[in-house]
Amino acid sequence: MPTKYYLAFASSKDLEGAAIELLERHANGAKDSHIPLMESTMDYFIPEMLSAFLVDTVDALGLSKMATKIIHSTADIIGKTAKMLVPQLLKKRSNEELTPMIEFVDEIYVRDHQSSNGKACTGCEMDEATFTRMKNVVAAVRAGQIEENRGELMALMSMTVDILLEGLMKEAINKLKHGFVVRKIADGAISTCQAAGHGVVNKVFKKLDDEQMLHLANYFDTLLISAER
Repeated sequence: MPTKYYLAFASSKDLEGAAIELLERHANGAKDSHIPLMESTMDYFIPEMLSAFLVDTVDALGLSKMATKIIHSTADIIGKTAKMLVPQLLKKRSNEELTPMIEFVDEIYVRDHQSSNGKACTGCEMDEATFTRMKNVVAAVRAGQIEENRGELMALMSMTVDILLEGLMKEAINKLKHGFVVRKIADGAISTCQAAGHGVVNKVFKKLDDEQMLHLANYFDTLLISAER
């Protein structure tokens, strides 16, 4: 099996269970609508993703009250935007129409026996070159080369925002066919989330001291996994 590379977080038992149930129902050809279970899966996924990539950095980095407020506010904006979008994407879809979205859930759900950290994870795939670049920067910062790699780590943080939006939000949206109105809503939601994510990088991460940079590198490394699948 080939090795794949991910920006990913360890799934809770609730999220893992919802994903497994959704995939099993689809595989078994369940006739009743997948929409309720799909929505409940998203109800677990959205806050867990935001915790992993935003909120949990508060504890990991020991941020100031102002920086903490910015991150929590950003997570709130992205969370509300995503939750608003989900019903728009799913409403009135048949199980057949939802098949590409369910296959997408299968793609982003990494089983524990596949994952390099031995945990069931959820995340988006990236190319090996980007994964290696991220790992190299983490290693350099850990080795004490903090100032030399400050710009590179910040560039990667901005890239992370784009990778997550492309690999999770945009990819999921593009799995389904949409009318003009829903497409405009989706494009607006993506723009809102992108601006909010880049805002955190510019307002918070670019102002970290050396110790916080080291903590960021250590935390960021926990989100980089490989998988045999």
